[in-house]
Formats: sequence, structure tokens, C-alpha cells
Amino acid sequence: MNAPGTPLSRPPSSSSYKDAPTRSVSVRDVDFVFRQLGPEDGVPLILLNHLAAVLDN
Repeated sequence: MNAPGTPLSRPPSSSSYKDAPTRSVSVRDVDFVFRQLGPEDGVPLILLNHLAAVLDN
């Protein structure tokens, strides 16, 4: 995890969900995990799962 205020390092972009590394970030003591896909430019799309979902849903 990154310290507050520390910018995230950018891993190589992945076009396949199964090849994308699982990463995490902590915001105000809440941990979020994510996988980054596609190009790094443009507007990001953030999708949030329902309460009982896991990252692989």
C-alpha cells in the first residue's frame, strides 16, 4: 500500500483482466483494491461492486 499523499506508481497497462495485477490504495484508513486495464490516457472509468461482491465478479 502507498502512504497518504504518495503518488501511485504506474504498472504497464494490461488489456487482459486475468493478467492485470491487483493493486491497493488506502484513503482515510479505508483500503480499496483494483485492477487497471487499458490505456493510461483519457478519463478513467471506476466500477463499484455490490456489498457481497469480490474483485473477480
